[in-house]
Amino acid sequence: MKTYLLAALASLATLALVSCGAPSTPDFVEKAALSDLYEVEAGKIASDKGQSEAVKKFGQHMVEAHSKTSEELKGIVQSEKLNVALPTEPNKKLRKMIDKLNDAKPEDFDKVYAGQQIKAHKKAADLFDAYAEGGENAALKQFAANTLPAIKQHLEEAKKLRQ
Repeated sequence: MKTYLLAALASLATLALVSCGAPSTPDFVEKAALSDLYEVEAGKIASDKGQSEAVKKFGQHMVEAHSKTSEELKGIVQSEKLNVALPTEPNKKLRKMIDKLNDAKPEDFDKVYAGQQIKAHKKAADLFDAYAEGGENAALKQFAANTLPAIKQHLEEAKKLRQ
């Protein structure tokens, strides 16, 4: 009996830890939308100010990919009738990152952009992974799971920009 009770408690503790790691639905939606807003704006700057062809192409790819996921997210929020306001502007932290890109000297731009992309995609991968594993809304969990491989691919591509 004791063994059974301990096993049940261990299972409950594991379940509690897994669900604690997932952001709430409003938090996930806000952070995912902000990530897309940043990626689109930064990508536009990179496709214009990038010094290497690789950075310009990656920037354009980020505009296309994150515009698409932004529309997908918006569609899910509407179809699921989620009471969540999607941000329309980057927050202060992301605005500072965008300003840093705009202010970067041409010879420093690619390095600054690549560094930001690595950090941003690591953060996005963690967010999408956590929600895919333990999120509350089934449609958003599926969206997070489906989008995660692309985010991880973007991360690997961003790492190559530094080389």
